[in-house]
Amino acid sequence: MPAEVRPSRHSMSAGFSLEEEDLFNKTGLSVMRQFRRTSNPADLLAVLRAAHKGFDRAYEKAPAAARATVACRAGCGTCCHVPVGVQAHEVLLAAEYIQTRFSPEELAGVIERTAIHRATYAGKTMPERAALKTPCTLLRDGSCTIYEARPEACRSHHSSNLAGCRSNLDSGIDHVDVLIPAIRGRMFAVMLGIDQAVAEAGFDGRAYDFGSALHEALTNSLCAVRWIQRQPAFPAACREAGDPDDEESGIIRAEGFFQ
Repeated sequence: MPAEVRPSRHSMSAGFSLEEEDLFNKTGLSVMRQFRRTSNPADLLAVLRAAHKGFDRAYEKAPAAARATVACRAGCGTCCHVPVGVQAHEVLLAAEYIQTRFSPEELAGVIERTAIHRATYAGKTMPERAALKTPCTLLRDGSCTIYEARPEACRSHHSSNLAGCRSNLDSGIDHVDVLIPAIRGRMFAVMLGIDQAVAEAGFDGRAYDFGSALHEALTNSLCAVRWIQRQPAFPAACREAGDPDDEESGIIRAEGFFQ
């Protein structure tokens, strides 16, 4: 089962409906406005934390018939066994959640598991990483322990077929179509709207492997400082496998797009 691949804004928006395109634009414009109004750099991540509520609103406004087909349930965790590509702000929000909500023992456990994850993933290609089928380091009894702060790709995934998810994971190939287009398009509109605004505002838009970058964030307080200063938040070793070594990492920075 392949990892979540975040497409470029142009490649994805080309398939947006008019409603989804409008959602993409409104999301990006809202984030950009909030960035401009935020005078304290320490509050910048809070802007994106609030923007993540847009996923819930977009889901609630999706067609009822589409929502009725969602098979995802707490305890499933099937999609939590594939590599997840993220942007830096997603990692920093997850790290903040862990550091403020987990006990010292739980925090130590996450650091240990992410260290193992990072060492296991180092130097491997995306297909090699996907073939490992390793569970997310934050998965417990089939459920996410940071659900409120989970990455955007996780928020965007909804399946209509649990048995199909399990079959895809077992085979390592997406031979069963489990996606729900009427929901997926809305989720991607929000995700890419946030991503585009982050990149256009000059923040780190590179694609990172979630587990590897999370280990770095939990053990190096300078990651957040670098992000606020609009520098690369994490070392190249934390990058998503196959990610191009450029500034945007697949996010097309349209000059003045959200101005």
